[in-house]
Amino acid sequence: MNEVTLQAATYEDVTQIVKEVGILPLSSFIPDHPSLESITTQAQWHTGLETDPWLWRDRLPGDGLAAYGRFFAKKPLLISADLFPLVKNLLEDPYSVEERYEDGQLPKSAVELFQAVEANEGIDVKELRAVTGMKAKESKSEFDRALIELQSTTDIVIAGISERLNANGTKNGWNSTCYMTALHWMELHRLAMNSSPTPEAKSQFRAYIQERYSSRAIQYLGKIFKL
Repeated sequence: MNEVTLQAATYEDVTQIVKEVGILPLSSFIPDHPSLESITTQAQWHTGLETDPWLWRDRLPGDGLAAYGRFFAKKPLLISADLFPLVKNLLEDPYSVEERYEDGQLPKSAVELFQAVEANEGIDVKELRAVTGMKAKESKSEFDRALIELQSTTDIVIAGISERLNANGTKNGWNSTCYMTALHWMELHRLAMNSSPTPEAKSQFRAYIQERYSSRAIQYLGKIFKL
């Protein structure tokens, strides 16, 4: 994958690139692999215009073109809709959130957070903190850890943003990130589950990355996915 040849000046460009590369991190942390940062110019970012990659990262999951979340390495990344079912198969835990809590693998806060998202699909982060009783400043690190934990096992995804509006319905302040369960996001965008046995799923993923990625990226992802 030659990232030098990949440049995204428009939303249409990035939709094509995401489909082509499969995994597109926001920042360049996968060795010799393109990122949203590397395929755009610094001048494009945080302008609020249609060419702003900061807006693309939320628009892509909203349009059902890519799943968005901190799926591994605790870093935000986009995974194409075509590839996500396979990645979910490899990263998901075979046991439910509740079962993992009973086994001592998850804190209670993560279970409560997941249940709140499941009951309010598309909930924004401010409401989520309120619903789970984690609005206080001292609860923020626990809240953030639980969010990342649930994304790393593809239980939840970032579903886009909600605009903060005042009483008059006018935009007021920063937008809020919204979350939904990965299963709901897939159902919403009519993506079929990949239920291949783990050895077969690993073989499919290995073939996918070997065909497209650099040797250093393959080595890195091989460790992440235990190929």
